[in-house]
Amino acid sequence: MEELKIWAVDSHGDATITPLNYAESTESEGLLEDILARNPDMLEEGLQLVGRQTGTAGGPLDLLGVDRHGRLTVFELKRGSLNRDVVAQVIDYSSDLDAMDSHRLCRHIADQSGRLGVQRIDDFEEWYSQQNYPEDSTLTPVRMVLIGLGVDKATERMVNYLARSGVDISLATFHGFKQDDRILLVRHMEVDRPHEGVKSGSTVSRAQRFDERVRSLGLQDLVDAVTDTLSDVFRIQSISFSKNHSTTRRHFCLDYSWRQGDLKSGATLFIELGEGGIMVGFHSVAVELATPEEFDRLGREDIHFEKTPKESYLTFGQIDYGLKVSLPSLGTWSEHREPLVALVRRVLDAYADAKQENPSRSGEDGA
Repeated sequence: MEELKIWAVDSHGDATITPLNYAESTESEGLLEDILARNPDMLEEGLQLVGRQTGTAGGPLDLLGVDRHGRLTVFELKRGSLNRDVVAQVIDYSSDLDAMDSHRLCRHIADQSGRLGVQRIDDFEEWYSQQNYPEDSTLTPVRMVLIGLGVDKATERMVNYLARSGVDISLATFHGFKQDDRILLVRHMEVDRPHEGVKSGSTVSRAQRFDERVRSLGLQDLVDAVTDTLSDVFRIQSISFSKNHSTTRRHFCLDYSWRQGDLKSGATLFIELGEGGIMVGFHSVAVELATPEEFDRLGREDIHFEKTPKESYLTFGQIDYGLKVSLPSLGTWSEHREPLVALVRRVLDAYADAKQENPSRSGEDGA
């Protein structure tokens, strides 16, 4: 680490100059954490902290935030100089969060929020959707930032190697200086961001991450079969990957621009990936169009739907929840295909009727 010196100079400039002694460490990691938790802009401009001592399989991480681009960021702090052990530690914490599917991750963040001075977030998905993040933002993959008073050469070399290899990890070292009974902190950001051939968070990269997840779970045949059927029946205008579910959901969208009101998403149906198969889901707009009674009828015919979390930002009418059905195998899909396709057609017919009857319709046709 390069030596950094600082002097306190009075207003006359040529008067007594007092050299400040370098502080090798703060009194404790808790002190450094307290300072940064109260002042997150000292870490990054626009950062919002959503967790402190958040639990993971590897133990509690120090600080959890969402950066100004909408990315989940793990901050691991050391009261002294960073060493190689902290690299393994932050990867352990971050990989546990990144392995969670989007719903579980959002619930975990919400459940762990509201502690040690960090804001309480009851519904993280809704909170995230209401932030002014870029349209193409994604919560994952998780970013990692190491914080300490200096860093040893081995750790710096390891972090730079990981960053050049495509891992989003960086260093933020604070130089501490003692002045009487105070410690002055000077931040030095060392960011070696990974080279990205595709714009981070773009629709293309989200689609690629979804496809990679499909292959890793061994669900290619099942996802292809369901996607092909829904694409044909649904008369797809577009397929999208939302910021909250970039690696777990493929959305099927319709155009709702003709509606009066402020529907914020055209997402109507979705395929969601899981460890034991997939889910075919109907957002609240689709439940409203097909009517809850139709879903109840199918439930009596042994197609069991479960509710998704509140979707107030997707509400079409009075329904503020979605419904989804589990498809663990191609055999289950074959068994349920016909009634589910009929349900999708009911959604489309109701959509066409609502569009035709809507007084704000511009007169232009096409679903």
